[in-house]
Amino acid sequence: MNAQLIQELEALGGEILPSSLRDCDEIIIDQPSYKARIALWGGHLVSFVPSGQADLLFQSANEGAQTRFGRRHFGVPVCWPWFGAHRDDEHFPAHGLARYFRWDLVEVGRFKNGDVKIVIRLASEDHPLIEEMWPYAFELRQVFRLGDGFSINFSAANLSEESMPISEAMHTYFHVGSNQASSVVGLDGIRYVDKFNEGKEFTQEGSVAPCEELDRVYLDAPNQLELVDSAFSRKLVIETEGSCSTVLWNPGAALAALRTDMEDDDYQHFVCVETANALGNSYKIKPGEMHQLRVSVKVEAIES
Repeated sequence: MNAQLIQELEALGGEILPSSLRDCDEIIIDQPSYKARIALWGGHLVSFVPSGQADLLFQSANEGAQTRFGRRHFGVPVCWPWFGAHRDDEHFPAHGLARYFRWDLVEVGRFKNGDVKIVIRLASEDHPLIEEMWPYAFELRQVFRLGDGFSINFSAANLSEESMPISEAMHTYFHVGSNQASSVVGLDGIRYVDKFNEGKEFTQEGSVAPCEELDRVYLDAPNQLELVDSAFSRKLVIETEGSCSTVLWNPGAALAALRTDMEDDDYQHFVCVETANALGNSYKIKPGEMHQLRVSVKVEAIES
């Protein structure tokens, strides 16, 4: 890794944990008001812990299969350039390629208000296996803004000569004190596809509660939601740009027990609220163009 970037990171109170996750480095940011961790394997924001609070993000203790495309459930995985199973080849990994390859640290600094800025990059030309599996050249960047909460600006540039078909999500695992005591507010009246109910379409009535046994793609979703977590006496305000879908996921007890990449009780401690463009909200990036997806998360206290 570039020595100057390491020096700039250390000046921010950060450090590198070498080869700590799937033989890739992790970036640790330690500030008076929060601690954060970014894994270069898959470009995950792994953890964001405001001072005196529980982590905003969930991490399963289950390390999953130690294979090239073995999944882990933690932080904010990037699902790109496809969301869910590959439509043509069942042997391709679920949820795309971006979450399974090493990203590179390319910039460290601060925004004008003092927030920490970390920029990482993934380019198809740097990974022959990506070029074998995906016929379009691309460059991805994630800009992490860390301060009073966090934001992630994800950009995808099409460097090929053909339009690139995309479905995507920032598959955020939000950490909750209890999924049974949590609710998602802001989706009332929004149509959704229920994957746990034969892909049938419904319209949401009121808030989503309890947050269990969910696999829903909300279409034409609003750009602000709240995840209310009574057990931790807080709510997470989630704002998005560049996305038309919101995906809610929690496997529930029965499905969690069947998974080998998740602990049996993990489902009790997370709710996935995903910033997405999926199903009917999939799109194409024209040659030479770029698309951006952004999620911003802030935490507010509520009375228990």
